[in-house]
Amino acid sequence: MIVAMGKRWEVNNVGHPGQTAQRGRPQAPADTGKATLAEHAYEILQNDLLAGQFRPGEKLRPQALQDRYGVGISPIREALMLLSCDGLVANEGQRGFRVAEMSRDDLLDIVDTRKKIETELLADAIKHGDEDWGAEISAAFYKLVHTPLPAPDDIEAGHRWELAHRRFHFALLAAARSNWLRRIDEQLVRHSERYRRIRIVDPQSQAALARDIVIEHQDLMDAVLKRETERACELLRAHIDETAQIVSKLFD
Repeated sequence: MIVAMGKRWEVNNVGHPGQTAQRGRPQAPADTGKATLAEHAYEILQNDLLAGQFRPGEKLRPQALQDRYGVGISPIREALMLLSCDGLVANEGQRGFRVAEMSRDDLLDIVDTRKKIETELLADAIKHGDEDWGAEISAAFYKLVHTPLPAPDDIEAGHRWELAHRRFHFALLAAARSNWLRRIDEQLVRHSERYRRIRIVDPQSQAALARDIVIEHQDLMDAVLKRETERACELLRAHIDETAQIVSKLFD
């Protein structure tokens, strides 16, 4: 049984100034404009959704979220609408908002779609990538393997690790020419993070995950930089599949 436990294509670790809100979360500064407040609310709520801080299907009450994050009702509502467009939140009209459900079928659908899109993007990136592209991949790999896996209850460390992991995978595909495919993949990756976080905080898979992070990503990077397209795509499919196979068993 599953129990609750990433913004855009350019991955940055966004800092939020101001006083800390409940449970150490950052509050939005009082002098920011409405658009900035809504973006802030979107960012912090999305991070908590991806980290599993809300149970699948849990009711998201704007007033409770206002108290939790120290952000006004209007920015909270706007953030919820945006997250419903992303598929991380279910908009039930007059009944309000709930956290999107999670299931084995949803996970496998995400994985199958990612494999189709990302292998096409990767092949195109290998064909058109230049030296700067290769250098960014190497830098992202270095950052990933030097970012510690988080403890199960360390939300901020989990967010840092996901950023490093996301940066590496997006770096692999950055030279691909289709902006639309990258945008679609970006959304799929964020949904994947909800499921991958389950594996990250599972003590039984921590040791294997720590080993796989280095070996699998090193092999994938080497194949990409050598422009071995067929092998790189095969490794990418296997890499995406592995987490899905492990996490799907937890739905039994």
